[in-house]
Amino acid sequence: MKDLENKVTALPAAPGVYIMKDARQEVIYVGKANDLRARVRSYFRRSGDNRAFHDLLVSRIADIDFVVTGSEKEALILENNLIKQFRPRYNIRLRDEKTYISLKIDLNEPFPRIQFPKKAASRAEVEQRKGQRGVFYFGPYSSAKAGREAVRFVNSVFPVRKCSNTVFGKRTRPCINAQMGNCMAPCSGEVDENAYREMLNDAILFLRGKNDDVLRALRAKMKSAAENREYEMAAQLRDRIDAIERTIEKQKITSDRDVDRDVFGMFREAGKVAFQAMFVRAGRLEDVATNEFEGHGLIDAELLGEFLRRFYGQMRFTPGEILVPVEPADRSTIQEWLSEMRGAAVKIAVPRRGTRRQLLEMACRNARSSFEARHTSKRRAKELLASLKGLLELCKVPRRIECFDISNTGGKTAVGSLAAYTHAAPDKARYRRFKIRTVKAQDDFAMMREVIGRRYRHREDLPDLILVDGGAGQVSTARHALGELGLEHTDLVGIAKPRTRTGTERFFKPGRTDPIVLPSDSGELLLLERIRDEAHRFAITYHKKLRQRKFLHSALEDVPGIGPKRIAALRKHLGSFKAIEQATAGQLAEAENIPPKLAKIIYNHLHLA
Repeated sequence: MKDLENKVTALPAAPGVYIMKDARQEVIYVGKANDLRARVRSYFRRSGDNRAFHDLLVSRIADIDFVVTGSEKEALILENNLIKQFRPRYNIRLRDEKTYISLKIDLNEPFPRIQFPKKAASRAEVEQRKGQRGVFYFGPYSSAKAGREAVRFVNSVFPVRKCSNTVFGKRTRPCINAQMGNCMAPCSGEVDENAYREMLNDAILFLRGKNDDVLRALRAKMKSAAENREYEMAAQLRDRIDAIERTIEKQKITSDRDVDRDVFGMFREAGKVAFQAMFVRAGRLEDVATNEFEGHGLIDAELLGEFLRRFYGQMRFTPGEILVPVEPADRSTIQEWLSEMRGAAVKIAVPRRGTRRQLLEMACRNARSSFEARHTSKRRAKELLASLKGLLELCKVPRRIECFDISNTGGKTAVGSLAAYTHAAPDKARYRRFKIRTVKAQDDFAMMREVIGRRYRHREDLPDLILVDGGAGQVSTARHALGELGLEHTDLVGIAKPRTRTGTERFFKPGRTDPIVLPSDSGELLLLERIRDEAHRFAITYHKKLRQRKFLHSALEDVPGIGPKRIAALRKHLGSFKAIEQATAGQLAEAENIPPKLAKIIYNHLHLA
């Protein structure tokens, strides 16, 4: 402790970042300060820090490192990077560490397309972007699904090219999207660059939320096409207008001003904090997202300041206006940092009246509703699992359940699946699928033994309950496999389908002759049925995929002139056997060493009735 006190005394009175470590030299907290010496000293003076986690943190500090920076803004950026790198346990963490993604259009490309970056921009990319001209970002979207839906809609309404630059540079004939009218086919010279850019400008206006401008331009083009008797073009423009109008009807007008802003609502309860972000683009509410984390006893201003740093440290797009319920700590520093990233001024405001205040109150109400819904669901799940422990006579509450299922056709292409549920909700990161290796005949018992043995052979990360699809026979097989691994005391239950159409599932346990029957309308039964059905779905999906792959591989081998090298070339070019099956003869011919005549033979062979 004496050495630590001496180190604190020797800290410079300058802006920078301090890094606290425990006795194992693991980073447990990262902070920034305008005056390193004064800030770190305050941790060791009880009157200087009233945060709830203060005593726990200080008791674990064994060493302190620091980095001096040129300004508080530089310290903020460095703090963000170090927290991402070390993930210290005493820094707040967003509930699910979401990364908010954006769409991108680079007008410097020939015939630009809509790109969907899979990673958030790094600091280097942000710096590089400042000097870029003609590169537009749209969003952010709170999930990859929301981003893909936006891309799918824009691609269906505006015939922009979809292929990558690599494919575009090699293509000489229109692709299937062009044949379906979903691409203007610039690859084959079907459209000149001016006409393409005109269409792309409409897509950019739509992505910016300027729907009225888009509709006005499209109606003018439709009228002109009709007057020139270009009826097919006029019909395409009419359909495009209809699609955009249907989309506008689903959006909620949130402002009479044509502005981009993010609105943050906040709700606190029982040491936890929920923030809801509302993304308003061109005066319309485009998307919402909720994050939750431990409050650690921080005051609202500190929580909001740290949240904003975490939040915008992951984003691609920063609007010109950010509305918040309280003024965040380090407001001026955060504004300067965001303005630099955006390349234009960013204002963080606490509205007191008017439309902006109404938006903020809406966000706060939604933050509270989301928080209460989530925690009510958690409480119900906890009660349900506690009840399940008693009904199935388990040794412990089944907080995590892993369910196994086997799928095969006559013993061929046999697979096993594992679906995992944690706190009564799917835990897809723990899902597993197994290709059966050792069993050749149709022997479901042997297959179950193999799958369970492979899953638990290391005896690590064990669930509270193992559920198998089947009756007493499957349970006995599973118990034997677990016994060989020394895991015979793990709770194990089999779920068997009812004997009659009006009956209910029966549950079998090792060493018990009569099955357990749960009430037909109980939540406990519905939960176990849902887990079993999910394992079954996962197994069937994998089985069908392998069977289809095997069938197509065999079908390709039967084509005269096709060998392993040409099959490999087709897979490399199109990506999968499914894509080969769905490809046109022209697309097949684009693969290496596949002449058009052979491509047509392959196509006909795969599509025989």
